[in-house]
Amino acid sequence: MLTIHDFANATYEPWPGSTKLPEGIAWIDAHSPDAAEVEYLRNALNVEVPTLEKMSEIESSSRFYRSRDALCVTIPLPKRTEGGMSGTYPIALMVTPGALLTVRYAALRPCEPEHLAAVAAERNLPGPYGAMIAVVESIVDHLADELERVTANLEMLSQTIFANAKERRRAGLHSDALQRAIVTLGRKREYTSLIDESLLSLDRMTPFIESEVGAQLTPEAHARLQRIGRDVASLNAHEGRLSEKIQFLLDASLGLIGVEQNDIFKVLTMVSVIGIPPTFFASMYGMNFKNIPEYDWAWGYQWGLFVIIASTLIPLLWFKWRRWW
Repeated sequence: MLTIHDFANATYEPWPGSTKLPEGIAWIDAHSPDAAEVEYLRNALNVEVPTLEKMSEIESSSRFYRSRDALCVTIPLPKRTEGGMSGTYPIALMVTPGALLTVRYAALRPCEPEHLAAVAAERNLPGPYGAMIAVVESIVDHLADELERVTANLEMLSQTIFANAKERRRAGLHSDALQRAIVTLGRKREYTSLIDESLLSLDRMTPFIESEVGAQLTPEAHARLQRIGRDVASLNAHEGRLSEKIQFLLDASLGLIGVEQNDIFKVLTMVSVIGIPPTFFASMYGMNFKNIPEYDWAWGYQWGLFVIIASTLIPLLWFKWRRWW
């Protein structure tokens, strides 16, 4: 599907099916284009529309290159899928003399006109390069929103994990819940790694554009590209801190699971130790030998019960005194 954008006036409409490029157009968004749309773009913009396989290649020469008269930049964007999983979906930005062409094979939020309007994308730069800079700014804003969402989720998860023991028991945060937290943290780490890949491409994009078409850019365009570079650097630093926090929370969750398991073994060990002395005395007085003198005592039965109870209480008091229980 092709969407024709009059970027300066913030209007857009579906491709009318004509063979010529409409006047005043700065941006064409191609979402999973079919054969007819690919042929139209080839004739109208003199570009070869990249396939998904081409856009998914990881070599730098496959993500930053020239094709005929077009300057091509491919940026992988992270996206959450159903079931809490995440994946990477690339978007190609092809700057031609006639218009900016974006090619994507998935619904990506930075290309939605509603998102561009919500982030108040600056549209004062004319032409394809102005549209490209505004779309890249929308991508950077989208990645910042995703990092903010991950930060908020980690904050809530951190408060739950590091609640005191009573609050954890009240919230039902035992080993099974901590294991679920580990799975959640693993997914967050996977998602932030995808964001890091996007930021890496954006970080490489700015010097590539400057080296290829720097002389064609206005001072304002240079300034906005530099601002994009600073934003990307700050997001890189923030993503690095998030990765460290996720690793810390993973280690803490594993440590709490280990502590809980140690507490279980501690209780079992105490029960076994407490049960040994009464078992010993009960077994001794249960032997059928006639020369056991306590058998002839008037209070022999009561004496045996006293010894068994005392042998149970003494280890308990000792554990309590040592603060093991």
